[in-house]
Amino acid sequence: MAMLSSQDNSAYIQNQGQNSSPLNSEFDWNSQERRAEIFRLIEVYLCFEACLYHQILPLTVEDETLILGMVNPQDGAALEYASRILAYVNRTVSIYVITAEQHRELLSAYLNFKNSVQVPPTSTEVSPQNELEPEQSPPTTPSTLIAEYEFPQQLPEPSPTAVNTNPSLNTHIPLQTLTNLEAAINPKKIEDLPILCIPHPDDLNPLGLLPTLPPKQFLAELIARVINRGIGRLYFERLPYKGRILWSENGVLQSVLEKLPLSVFQGGLNELKRFAKLPLQTIAEPKQVEREYLYQQQRLMVRIRVMPGMYGEEATLQVLRGAALKFYQQQQLAKLSNNALGISQQLSHKLHELQARMLKNPNVSPDQIEALSVLNRLLYNLDNQIENFTDEAKK
Repeated sequence: MAMLSSQDNSAYIQNQGQNSSPLNSEFDWNSQERRAEIFRLIEVYLCFEACLYHQILPLTVEDETLILGMVNPQDGAALEYASRILAYVNRTVSIYVITAEQHRELLSAYLNFKNSVQVPPTSTEVSPQNELEPEQSPPTTPSTLIAEYEFPQQLPEPSPTAVNTNPSLNTHIPLQTLTNLEAAINPKKIEDLPILCIPHPDDLNPLGLLPTLPPKQFLAELIARVINRGIGRLYFERLPYKGRILWSENGVLQSVLEKLPLSVFQGGLNELKRFAKLPLQTIAEPKQVEREYLYQQQRLMVRIRVMPGMYGEEATLQVLRGAALKFYQQQQLAKLSNNALGISQQLSHKLHELQARMLKNPNVSPDQIEALSVLNRLLYNLDNQIENFTDEAKK
């Protein structure tokens, strides 16, 4: 077990000069392989929130050195944070200066990557052993696509000319978009949420005893340690012959459970899959789910990601509650509202195109013209409602 100490972390920082790291100066920012490595390192070492706040990015690992991209290499707080985190995984830090635009572009690409991962269907038959909450808890809503905190973006209004030159424009609104928007606009009532049943903080076992617990209790006690306030995070890291679990609070590493036998590590990972209602089979692509619970009369969200790692499956678990959960839900509502508004605008242009063609057709019946008029009125009302939701979400 490694705990936080007062060790001088400056020993873990090397080459703080202007791009004095061993990284090749011809850094290929658009390489898919390079970006995939950066995305993996964000998951493994430095969470998205920390990268956004400190304006840093883990770029690559060479030997035991992590090449850290920094917008401001003189930012002592960012250096202290990164070196402190990486000291726990025996990594030194070498600085590579990047621009604010490069930092923003890569984090935006990371968010797009996260949002592109599809969630597998959720089985409706789940045994009581697959849950941490009591058997009588109400069923949860289907798992949805996880979207990380996003930079605000304005959707460009579609050009009528462009639409008219593309008669085959797809105006179908995906069912998942409508489902997600409805869930965001009409969240479950707090009394309908399943109760998250985990040990009380006063009843937790000492850290050293956690590996001796059954997998279900092992996971429950881990979750109990990250659920206190703000943003709590667990990272299940698989090593060649052992496993390791790191947990942090609001981006600050709290402790590390090291040298776990693979049987204990895999047991905890399997229990996490059951908790997330994911198949126990080894996955080939990252899978992500989010679920809401009631804990101590407060609403919270558990977000789980299971992904292939260098030595096998790894996973992260993140708990959002309080202000962090409210901020996330507001972002989700704004994003989904903007998406729906963009789709309705596309549909509006198609209806205008259809109207223009019908006016040129002498064989159009009065019923067809009336039907088109009704559709236009419905669409106008829909646009107004979506804009209202969008305005409320921005407040």
